[in-house]
Amino acid sequence: MNWKIIGMTLGLFGILGGSGFAAAGSGRSDVAERNYKTAMAEQSLGLEKTDPELEAMMKGYIYGDIMEQARLTRREQHLVTIATLTASGAQDLLEKNVRGALTDGVTPLDVREAIYHLAPYIGFPKVLTAMERVNRVFKEEGVKLPLENQAATTDGDRLEKGLAFQVATYGERIVTMRKNTPANQKHLQDDLSAFCFGDIYTRRSLDLKTREMLTVAAIGTLGNDEPQFKSHVRGYLAAGATEDEVIGVLTVLNPYVGFPRTLNNLRAANEAFPKK
Repeated sequence: MNWKIIGMTLGLFGILGGSGFAAAGSGRSDVAERNYKTAMAEQSLGLEKTDPELEAMMKGYIYGDIMEQARLTRREQHLVTIATLTASGAQDLLEKNVRGALTDGVTPLDVREAIYHLAPYIGFPKVLTAMERVNRVFKEEGVKLPLENQAATTDGDRLEKGLAFQVATYGERIVTMRKNTPANQKHLQDDLSAFCFGDIYTRRSLDLKTREMLTVAAIGTLGNDEPQFKSHVRGYLAAGATEDEVIGVLTVLNPYVGFPRTLNNLRAANEAFPKK
């Protein structure tokens, strides 16, 4: 076992932890309880009568450690959490976290757009299931549905606008990739440009940096496509994110995806970071 690599990895999390590891002493439970009430209001996790130790462990880790460590705003942490719970299909926790996010100042439009954004990455079934739970919360909170339209393309210009967005964001390599695509596969490249980037990325409300953050969160949660993950880490950085913010996304994912996937994502992210 290479303890040097393990030590470097844990050291990286420690450097980014900042106030999070400072909270690990006697005040950690107080920090966790305070952060939990801020992020989740008065909701119960539903474990206090059957598994109080598990509840304390979960609260302590997510709200005493992770929430303090991640170099993201509270809004960003909420949106990343919503993205990973949607991508993993954790509907009960998603519903609780959406209710908490609304209480903590995240707008209904931000919540909805964060979930709509995931359709090209996780597929429509998970998005539809998630929106059933989200709309239930919206109705309970008195949010009038449907929310306002955010589309910025039409059937006539979605491919053109999507391709223009791709090239502007990821460079001329997109043109080369399309040119080298076999004829019987070209429709999939057109679909990528028109749907993922024309229908989704051009939508109003969320800016490019937030959309790339959500994409990194979704692909990192799935943990099954390293080239796409690296590409969107670079896209997130190009949109204005720092390396600390990338690692902040991975930190927020950690309690929901586990350490093997977190450390695999961290390795891939390190390979995508510009060489010092």
